[in-house]
Amino acid sequence: MSMRQISQARRTAAAVTAAVALIFTLAACGSDGDKPDKSANAGQSSAPDNGGAVDQGGKGDPGSAKPQPDKVIATLKGEKGIELDITAAVRDSGGFVTINGNLRNTTDQDFQDTTDWRGSELEIAQAVGGGSLAGATFVDSKEKKRYYVLRDTENRPLVTTLSSVAAKASVPVFMQFPAPPETVNQVTFSLPTFQSVALRLGSE
Repeated sequence: MSMRQISQARRTAAAVTAAVALIFTLAACGSDGDKPDKSANAGQSSAPDNGGAVDQGGKGDPGSAKPQPDKVIATLKGEKGIELDITAAVRDSGGFVTINGNLRNTTDQDFQDTTDWRGSELEIAQAVGGGSLAGATFVDSKEKKRYYVLRDTENRPLVTTLSSVAAKASVPVFMQFPAPPETVNQVTFSLPTFQSVALRLGSE
């Protein structure tokens, strides 16, 4: 082989080597382009797609929060289609028992006879002057003691006062009593014109 041929062969080999190197370089650049740019996301944490909803730490908007229905633990049937759903009977740390519920008028007529619910005690009736749940009591059968509703310094009973229940309406009510001994966890609750019911006392 002449010197000219050797020189030409070397140039051809160099050209092939350069072309191969260029191919690998382009392939590497194309591979990097398919990967996300980590530097562009620096300092940002990824989050699942929640359809644009904003997590407010469980606080939410009080004005738009949907109320949860109360769990009825007992239902007392009264006169003329009136029913009392008891939703809570709770002993608190202050030495009280609070009974909550809803009075429901299941008829198509307004109910006006609420004065019977205030009981026969003259002082309570005079203090209220109208209808209320002041006649509510509960009996601690273990200690054989009856408990009446608490009253404030002006002798007003700590209960819901109302003069009527509209047709098909539901009225939230409460009654507050002194708490029985800690060993007592069940009482028999009564309200005039309603049937009595046994209630288990819960705690805060």
